Amino acid sequence: MPRITRTVTTETPRQAVFSYLADFGNAPEWDPGTDQSIPRNSDGPGLGQIYDLVVTWGDRQLPMVYETTELVPGERVTFVGDGTTTTATDTLTFEDLPNGGTKVMYVADIALKWPYRVVEPFLGKKFTQLGDETEASLTRTLASL
Repeated sequence: MPRITRTVTTETPRQAVFSYLADFGNAPEWDPGTDQSIPRNSDGPGLGQIYDLVVTWGDRQLPMVYETTELVPGERVTFVGDGTTTTATDTLTFEDLPNGGTKVMYVADIALKWPYRVVEPFLGKKFTQLGDETEASLTRTLASL
């Protein structure tokens, strides 16, 4: 199972960073693989919130459904996604920096479903590229909050 792990830092305070990233509706702004993310209810971000996504993989656009499965305010948020070809668990953890900024650790565990799973060993470079693009985009986006 591929795992993308990245750490980014920003001068933006932790509460602002957490509030922004705990709302997976913002994912298209910072995740280059996400084209759309629409919450199913208007209650805002929170435990149990479900998001309908459209993600891009190569030249294909694929629907996925994500749910907020863990939410520890200011510290950690986990989203679990399910699509036709993939399942994913995205976890973000947050720490204060001495300068008043924030360190964000992002981990995405991705599993391809059968029959796509057979090509998983050959996609390492693609997953590394996706991680690098996400890290760069997340860094830019958090700097502008």
